[in-house]
Amino acid sequence: MRSILFLLALSIAALGQIQFDRPKAEKPLPNPSIIGAPRDEALTVTKQMLETREIPLDKEDCNPTTGECTIISKPVIFIKGIPTRSQLLHFAEVPSSDVRNWVKGRYVLRVQISPASPKTSQVGVYARFEGMTDAITGSEWVPLTSKGELEDMMLRCIQRRLDGGDCNDIFR
Repeated sequence: MRSILFLLALSIAALGQIQFDRPKAEKPLPNPSIIGAPRDEALTVTKQMLETREIPLDKEDCNPTTGECTIISKPVIFIKGIPTRSQLLHFAEVPSSDVRNWVKGRYVLRVQISPASPKTSQVGVYARFEGMTDAITGSEWVPLTSKGELEDMMLRCIQRRLDGGDCNDIFR
């Protein structure tokens, strides 16, 4: 009888750790993506999204021949201090053998918007990450390769805003 009660208690504890309704991770959007809005509307929504996220623009250029517009942000420092390494690991490829003292992380965004048809546009988001190291010889920014996380969040936000929604839950 004791063994049955023990097994029953053990099985209840095991069920408490298993999640049957765990949501599956969303696949990243293709980058660039076709968006169901004209180029000018996609450009306006993108600039509003960047302004809302307090990402300052450095340069905006639209080619009159191809219709392609490129927006480039100023460098944005997104992390400082102790959690820098973990945040850099989340967004960029940091060599595992690298034992540097990471003190800051920053990125520069480039958004390219091209007309795909009169009612659709192609939007691509690209990020360049850098991490600042602090060493005896001084500080330096080290270029890192993006994992595509930030780019996917930005594309999803642009798409939701064009559909009339918001993207507050994406950036949590």
